[in-house]
This record gives sequence, C-alpha cells and structure tokens, in this order.
Amino acid sequence: MGNTTNMLIEHLINGFHFFVAIILLVLTVLGLDFFQSLYKILIGSNKDILLAIFILFLPLVYTLGLIIDNFVDDIIFQAWENKIKNNESLKGKSARELIMLANDQNQANQFDYIRMKIRITRTSTFNFALITILSFILSLTRLYPQYLNTKEFMIIATLIITMGLILTYLSFWSWKNNTISFRKRVNEGFKMYERNKTME
Repeated sequence: MGNTTNMLIEHLINGFHFFVAIILLVLTVLGLDFFQSLYKILIGSNKDILLAIFILFLPLVYTLGLIIDNFVDDIIFQAWENKIKNNESLKGKSARELIMLANDQNQANQFDYIRMKIRITRTSTFNFALITILSFILSLTRLYPQYLNTKEFMIIATLIITMGLILTYLSFWSWKNNTISFRKRVNEGFKMYERNKTME
C-alpha cells in the first residue's frame, strides 16, 4: 500500500511539473488571448463542473508523470546512471538481491524512500530545465514588447533564467547525491549481510 501511494505521489508531482511546461508551450503557440477566454469560461462554470474537471485532471497528470519519468530515465539520464554504476567504488550487486537475501523490511523501506527521491529529482531536473526554456520563450515572444518594455523584460528574463538554473542544478545535484548514496548503502548492506552470515 505504501509503495503504491509513493508511486502515485511521484507521478502526480512529475506530471504536474510537465503539465506546467505543456501550458507554457500552448501559451507560446496560441497566445495569451486564448487562455483569457478559457479562464472566463472556467470562472463562469458552477462548482460541479469544476470538480468534474479536477477529477478528470488527476488521471491526466498521473499519466503524464508516468510517461515523462520513463522518458527521462531511459533516454536522458541513462548514460549518467551507467557512469555512476560503473564507478569502481560503487560497483556491486542490486538492491533487490540484497533485500531478498537479508529479508529486512526496514532496509527495504529505506531503499524505497531513497529511490523515490531519485526518481523525483531526476525528472524534476528535466522538467525545471524545460519550464525555464519555455518561460523565457513565452516572455520573449508573447509578453515583449506588447506587455513589457525592454527594462521590464530584462528583469523578468533574468529572474526566469536565474531561478530556473538554480532549481535545475539543485535537482540534478540531489539526484546525483541520492544515486551515489543509494549505491553505497547497497554495497554496505551486502558487507553487513556477509559479516553476519559468517558469524552464524
């Protein structure tokens, strides 16, 4: 039950971030006027319709999270993950094998938690980078010069790029540290298991 809940939360978080990127892309392509009309329609809707939209929104966000997580894992981060796994000091057997051998539920829960952080930060790295790029393009093509003068645009663009780079870097840094920590914990777990087995 806990693992299912964790996976649901992961995919909703990643899916929501990616949905924001999609909204930014649509705004860039269709313009702000399209969403102003849509906003007026939503505001004029009753609560039952808004609740139905929200209920339908959750499966969409979950599915987007599932898709983008697999894409980022298999296409973008695979090379980095292989580099970490092939590091001489981090080489070892799999966590699944250790859990099966040790039969330690507490250890299994700890590994699940670390892997959850790895998946969220991995996908967040991609999503934050994408959101940063699309936000800058949107401000350049749709806000400037119609809604913003040059000075205002420069301030907003600087904020977008700075915050985007910080969030992207912190997500990548967290992913890398969590991944290395996970490999170290697995290797240490095998060493402890082998020591305990020898003492028996």
